[in-house]
Amino acid sequence: MNIPIWVPEAFRVIAHRGSSAYAPENTLPAFKLAREMGVGEVELDVQLAIDGVVVLCHDLVLTRYGHGDVVVEEMASDELLALDMGSWFSPHLFAGTTMLSLDQLLKTHGDDFIFHIELKGRAEELAAATYAVVDAHRAHEHTIFTSFSYQQLARMRDFAPGSRLGWLVQTIDEEVLDQARELELFQLCPRAGAVNVEEVARGRIAAPEIRVWGIAGTPQEVRAMVLQAVESGCDGMTINWPDWVKR
Repeated sequence: MNIPIWVPEAFRVIAHRGSSAYAPENTLPAFKLAREMGVGEVELDVQLAIDGVVVLCHDLVLTRYGHGDVVVEEMASDELLALDMGSWFSPHLFAGTTMLSLDQLLKTHGDDFIFHIELKGRAEELAAATYAVVDAHRAHEHTIFTSFSYQQLARMRDFAPGSRLGWLVQTIDEEVLDQARELELFQLCPRAGAVNVEEVARGRIAAPEIRVWGIAGTPQEVRAMVLQAVESGCDGMTINWPDWVKR
């Protein structure tokens, strides 16, 4: 179901794990569809395989995708990249769709998007390994590194001082602001649905951009959350249904 949700021209519309309402998250079909929809920015999750390869996957354990208690960071990349990551979403349309490496994504779509790369995994080497792939593809200018983990962002800041960072948080409170200033953030990313004009204004003390995450629910609820983000002065959002948004 398509519903028009109007946003300002400069508002970032970021396809969450690709166009993940229509194709399995973090896979090539999801990013291909985002491109076909005319989306200019995508969000993705990265973890580190045991052999140091950066792979795309949201969950730390692969139960939701039909692979039992497999832990991503305990598997070799050749095993992970052979896994079927499409059948859980639709066995008829996406069976055989495999896990993706960051290198594969950038080879295929490196010039198509601004990338919001979430450091999801826990490995100490994840930040450096992720930056190395981005560096190899000369994608720095259109990459923003994000994480819920302050520690992972601090590692990225130490490793790549000039990188743009976004911290995913629940709300923007004084404790968050104090820590955020130390990281010299590009974005603060609070949960959608709770933002307001005052919170966004506070956030700009620590970061030039405020973008929300967690937009979900019925079409009416999604619409309300998007409009709340816009009216609160946010700069963008991640969304599973980027085709619902119009400028």
